[in-house]
Amino acid sequence: MNLPFGATGNKETGHRPLDLVTMGRTIVDVYGDQVGVRLEDVSSFSRYVGGCPANIAIGTARLGLKVGLITRVGDDHNGRYLRESLTREGVDTRCVRTDPKRLTAVAFLAIRDKATFPLLHYRENCADMAIAPEDYPDDYIASARALLVSGSHLTTVTAAHNVHTAVQRAKSLGTQVIFDIDYRPVFWGLVAKDGGESRFVDSAVVTRASQQFLFDCDLIVGTEEEIHIAGGDTDTIKALRVIRSKTAAPIVLKRGAAGCVVFDGAISASIEDGVIGPGFPVDVFNVVGAGDGFLSGFLSAWLRDAPWSECCRRGNATGALVVSRHGCSPASPTAAELEWFLADGASDRALHRNAELAYIHRTTTRRPRPAQVLVIAADHVAPLEALPRTSDRTIAGFKRLVAEAALSLAPRHPHLGILLDDVEGEEALYLVGSDIPWIGRKIEQTGLAPLVFRDHLSAAVLLARWPRHQIIKCLVPLESESTRELQNAHLLELYQAAAMYEMELLLELVHPDTAEAARGTRERIEAIQALGIKPDWWKLPAFTAPGSWDDIEATIKRDNPLCRGVLLLGGGRSLEDLKPALAAARERPFIKGFAVGRTLFMPPAAAWLAGETDDATFVQQLSARFLELEAIWIGAAEG
Repeated sequence: MNLPFGATGNKETGHRPLDLVTMGRTIVDVYGDQVGVRLEDVSSFSRYVGGCPANIAIGTARLGLKVGLITRVGDDHNGRYLRESLTREGVDTRCVRTDPKRLTAVAFLAIRDKATFPLLHYRENCADMAIAPEDYPDDYIASARALLVSGSHLTTVTAAHNVHTAVQRAKSLGTQVIFDIDYRPVFWGLVAKDGGESRFVDSAVVTRASQQFLFDCDLIVGTEEEIHIAGGDTDTIKALRVIRSKTAAPIVLKRGAAGCVVFDGAISASIEDGVIGPGFPVDVFNVVGAGDGFLSGFLSAWLRDAPWSECCRRGNATGALVVSRHGCSPASPTAAELEWFLADGASDRALHRNAELAYIHRTTTRRPRPAQVLVIAADHVAPLEALPRTSDRTIAGFKRLVAEAALSLAPRHPHLGILLDDVEGEEALYLVGSDIPWIGRKIEQTGLAPLVFRDHLSAAVLLARWPRHQIIKCLVPLESESTRELQNAHLLELYQAAAMYEMELLLELVHPDTAEAARGTRERIEAIQALGIKPDWWKLPAFTAPGSWDDIEATIKRDNPLCRGVLLLGGGRSLEDLKPALAAARERPFIKGFAVGRTLFMPPAAAWLAGETDDATFVQQLSARFLELEAIWIGAAEG
């Protein structure tokens, strides 16, 4: 999202470009992968965006709100990771400033059991604590319906001054103020530095800090412990009454599995006299992040002027989904997941085992890809081995030049992709890095059915070392009756490993361009998807027989409606021969482009391997052939 400063909307009518701006703690969460152990015993970790304002920004963006974030990150690798991740999630990052002097904060966390989570924060003089009023202009605050601030930024004089400044600006500009109490005793020095798990220590200092601007708030949200600290009393009713004496704002009490209660008027003698939002009973996997998930769901309704009952319902449902998963921000549901849960899934306690929910989450949280994908497929080895070559010309060298050609084209052709193997193409993969938005990598070992993965290793073992942005490409050999059972088992293993590592999967089926082969392809797709395998992409022959694509597309969408689409393979056909196939596909948005290899590179590769041309000539020839095929595709798509 990219909104110009000055797009403040109409303050009187409430028409503003942003629904919400969050401000404050933005860190890297480093979660232990092993569950049921001390932090000392964790041997591998996963990295996520963390910090409640950042989690809420992502959570509300996934639920369809237009959200911005005000924070600072370090001029370091983690800071760039946070910025890029937030941008991919659709969060406006114009006021995410890079601090040249401070590092990005980091938190390490383990899941010891369903209620215990050893948590260690590294926040000494960190970047997000240095947010200053000059980091965000008035018109950015004015461009949002609401500003969310959190209590974790009241722990130093400088950070607290910034929060007060932001709140005063918001009030003067007609922007509502949401206060997430967000009490962490460790940030106030009230527990040992390894006591990040602690949720309550009584402190008059924290109470005074939390109460200073309550009268400016339009919504106050906290757990029971956080209400106690803000109210200065461990009796919940008494604490609520203290808060009410300082503000008329609605108070939302988060109660975990029990749901929530909203107090929008006087505080009576019983919590049950508030607006009750019943919780959703689910099996808990990880309680950390539940509150951020709740508030994301709650605000997705509150900022759309929904009644309290609906705000509570969506908040509690979102919190239930988050506690069923690993991590905080990555566990946040999308609008599609939330609607599924509210319509069909609330009766299923074991959400972490629900295959349909896992499918919706995985496919609706994928990283953005180009609308069209035109791939130079250089994962071949056998066709190149048959070509004569001089002693100084290698297949690995050829693939490095393919990567150089792709990198030279990519800035002007953002739909360009590349497909490589990691044997002869390993150096090329290193060269490409993440500089091309669509990078596929071959996992299968070339041969007949049953399918075997490279080096006869399991898919999970191989993928453990692969970058997560790469797309797994697997050519599925034509099985026989005797090989079908084992091949299906290997395909299931691959799909499950791809889902575990949150990587996209492309399955390739190779057939001739005939009506009979098109029917056979449809039947194979149907059989694979009947196993519960729902790949993100299909790479299929460029069929030209009338009606072929109707049947294939209908089959894919029936079982895999969130499939990204189909890429056409070249099958070694000439550029001229591919023209009618591309023309046949031009009216089908489900066909996203092509992944073509030999059609593009065989003539220039033969000359280069034989020593008849130099590197620059090969790159120029390959680039020219890609541009020719691109022109055919674009012309077909626009024609």
